[in-house]
Amino acid sequence: MKATFKSNWAEALDHKKFKYELLGSILFLVGTMLLFSKFTIFVELRKGIQFNDPILDSFKAIDLTIPIFTFIYGGILFALGSLLWRPFRLMVLLQAYALMVLTRIVMMFVLPLVPPNGMIFLKDPFVELFGTGKTLVNDLFFSGHTATMFLLLFAVPKKLKWVFCLITFFVAGSVLLQKAHYSVDVMVAPYVSYVSYQLILKFFNKRYEVKDF
Repeated sequence: MKATFKSNWAEALDHKKFKYELLGSILFLVGTMLLFSKFTIFVELRKGIQFNDPILDSFKAIDLTIPIFTFIYGGILFALGSLLWRPFRLMVLLQAYALMVLTRIVMMFVLPLVPPNGMIFLKDPFVELFGTGKTLVNDLFFSGHTATMFLLLFAVPKKLKWVFCLITFFVAGSVLLQKAHYSVDVMVAPYVSYVSYQLILKFFNKRYEVKDF
């Protein structure tokens, strides 16, 4: 029988712990994002390191702010829309994203950076609305936008993965062309996303037996 929105959620809610874990995941993610918004205030005020990046030094920055956020937020909405039909995948994504953000906080704390030469500010409308209200420039290591798109690539159904593969490469390349990140920021992001997702998925598989995850 073909799975439907109703049957998928019915299957998920048959697991007594699912609804509590989903609610806990949402609350934990909200708390993590509030912590991150406070942490960025500290990051913007402290001194950091600037280093020469041979890749960025080879070209002049291009302003791609509008297409970057068009693809990012369009991709997020598209992914969440597809995952509403797959509650288990949605919960895993929420947990993996929270873990990725916490990892980013730790890595930014350990390696403080200031923007590369020639950077064109990447004004994130969502972060500015719900964060400090200011353009963030020191939240560099690692690229959160690249990491987010790569994380969605793991979470979405197989038939959509090629779409998010293209979006991820576009976002990663665009933030480099805008010099909004060092090349190492973009290169590290996919690895953190992969590890975050696989860790959460490993613990998920120990708690749930789901035939069509």
